[in-house]
Amino acid sequence: MTVLYIIGNGFDLWHRLRTGYGEFYEYAKSTLDEAERYFDCGDIDRPWSDFESSLGTYNWQELFDEWNFTDPTSESFKVSETYSLGDELNEQADELHSSIKECFCEWVNEIDESMASKQMVFEPEARFISFNYTATLQLVYGIDDSRILHIHGKAERDDIIFGHGVDIVEESELDENGDSNRTIFTDSENAAKYPLFAFQKPTSEILRKNQEYFSSLCDLKRIEVIGHSLADVDLPYFKEVARQNDGCEWIVYYRYESETERMIQQLEKCGVDPAMIHTRTYPTV
Repeated sequence: MTVLYIIGNGFDLWHRLRTGYGEFYEYAKSTLDEAERYFDCGDIDRPWSDFESSLGTYNWQELFDEWNFTDPTSESFKVSETYSLGDELNEQADELHSSIKECFCEWVNEIDESMASKQMVFEPEARFISFNYTATLQLVYGIDDSRILHIHGKAERDDIIFGHGVDIVEESELDENGDSNRTIFTDSENAAKYPLFAFQKPTSEILRKNQEYFSSLCDLKRIEVIGHSLADVDLPYFKEVARQNDGCEWIVYYRYESETERMIQQLEKCGVDPAMIHTRTYPTV
């Protein structure tokens, strides 16, 4: 083995598959519009165009305030009211997470790879890391599934992984004086925060789970990145590949030349020597 291809969503878009977040928004418009008040969905003209990043903007306080009808200053207030509030927020937070997840998984499962046709030629015996949920490599190019690591799952296996890469800072249980930070609303607030944790992409866990595959990707002659944006949330995977292949040539394909500087900078973050990075437009057969 001498060549590794790292495949992102731009690869499927290049093959004219309807895998863009714009298509997802049109598919799940009613659900996403309903959830919009809890998230920063980005450009008003292109809502949810950066879907996974938007998930990291979840505002738990909005959900909490929406369902908190208690008044601790009232003479009739009972602490037991906060238990009911916690139960309600558990239900609402779970429903919010489930509705978005179910819509996304249903949409992915409806993507039709038969629309795609070959656009390039791969090196024989090459290996692949695919960030896509589709079977484009297998169905269009005849690549054996054993040569592909679907790093975030595969539609037909129903094990799809998606989410944001925000580092979540949890409040300490104790303040600087060693006193408890808990209040009568702590459990209810934690219930409201659930979607932020549930939508966090478990990158470290995925790396551990697939360490054997990553360990086998050593002594590569060339690594080609096709259709991947090199977003920060996915850089740990690139760092692991780069760590085992010091001095390897990297080729990054771009759609717009304006993307190249950022792509090079992202790979530099992963420890790749910029002298070993080359950028090219998409290949053709």
